[in-house]
Amino acid sequence: MRSTRGAYTGSMSTSVPMRFEDTPLLWTAAGIYSESECARICEDIAAASPSLATNNPMYRNQDRVMRDDPETTADLFGRLRAHLPERIGDLTLVGLNERLRYYRYRAGQRFEPHMDHWYQPSETRITLLTVLVYFNDDFEGGETRFMEQVEQTVVPAPGLAAIFQHKIRHEGCEVRRGTKYALRTDALYEAPTPIQLLR
Repeated sequence: MRSTRGAYTGSMSTSVPMRFEDTPLLWTAAGIYSESECARICEDIAAASPSLATNNPMYRNQDRVMRDDPETTADLFGRLRAHLPERIGDLTLVGLNERLRYYRYRAGQRFEPHMDHWYQPSETRITLLTVLVYFNDDFEGGETRFMEQVEQTVVPAPGLAAIFQHKIRHEGCEVRRGTKYALRTDALYEAPTPIQLLR
């Protein structure tokens, strides 16, 4: 992580690399929600009639509901904040992406290996970490498997969060039986100067 010249008409910019070497690639946090809260959220997702998340079902065929929900996002940030780095490089934690993506994986559904994308709502703000929160475990399969940059498998459990840098290859393994429910959001950071992505 460094500041560099040249990207913004001679002014200083804050560089964001593919991965930050001084920040763990992946970690988990348990108990983000209670089991009763998780059960209610599962019911809410099912009642919202999630639909196919993409027009490319060969790549991912899980169902999804998206909500822009500042109130729920603020509550979730309060639960997660102790598990998120306050600083990554020169950037400071400011919140979560308010676009919450609720996932439903039924038998036969999966998400092929991929890396997540940055979301940059302004020239000085960018998401750096993916947050996956799991709501149940009464299914078979459905692990989140990480590969290449780090080799680890996260087994879903109610209230468990997997937190990882965006540019880590991973997959949502196929659910073999039952239904898996989860939420995806991102940790949002602010830079002191306009951001330059180093690809």
